[in-house]
Amino acid sequence: MLTKQLHSFRRGRINVRKEQRQQLVLRNNLEKRIFRRLNTLFRKFVNVQMHLYKEYGVYQPDTAAQSLNEDFFPLLYSHYKRVFQSVYKLNENKYYNKKQEAFVFGRSVDFEEVVITYFNSKQLILSGISISLANRISKTIEQARAENLTLPQIAKLVSDKFLPISRSRAALIARTETHNAASFANHSYHKQVERDLGLKMVKRWVATNDARTRPAHASANGQTVDMNEKFLVGGAEMDFAGDSAGGAKNVVNCRCVIIYADEQDIVVD
Repeated sequence: MLTKQLHSFRRGRINVRKEQRQQLVLRNNLEKRIFRRLNTLFRKFVNVQMHLYKEYGVYQPDTAAQSLNEDFFPLLYSHYKRVFQSVYKLNENKYYNKKQEAFVFGRSVDFEEVVITYFNSKQLILSGISISLANRISKTIEQARAENLTLPQIAKLVSDKFLPISRSRAALIARTETHNAASFANHSYHKQVERDLGLKMVKRWVATNDARTRPAHASANGQTVDMNEKFLVGGAEMDFAGDSAGGAKNVVNCRCVIIYADEQDIVVD
């Protein structure tokens, strides 16, 4: 059984561009879906908060942030779960011989526990997003009150200002959180495969080389290390693209992917 599994996992020759394209297509589709839902959520949040402010003249940023998190957290948790499922299934379809048992998905992984662990690691960042938006609205209200605007005028000012901001914020979150979750899921999957099958694996950093690629990521392109080693990207050590250890400068809006391979595979551009 082990011999058959090893034979199925090793691919012999791996085309980097094809692999990169598969990963990016999957992530782009996931990103579009969560963007629509985030945009709707943020628009609803701004509209509800300004309706209440217009009616009662009260806006408390802490309460507003807490209210946003009540919808924001479940939405992102659901998204992370979908991302993990999609990435695991993509890999299973790549390696899985239909006559055999699946490698990881539904066999050797407590899937819900993996998603919960990842989500818990993100809660502080997600809370910061809500607090930041709520506080920016509060600052705008304070400035408008200093100019003696009426409650309806202030509510309209905030709505006019923050509805476009909410769209751009939704796009940034959708792109970054989808990429980071997919990268983490892909890394976790291959770590599990390596442990289960006793393989020696390597990973390769692949950047999207165009005018928008940051110099540090362009320099990291092609960097190949053992599975348990870290990439050196712009002075930061990272396990994978989107790894929070790289800091915001390496994570936000990143489009790089990692190619995982058995050490006996041949990886070609």
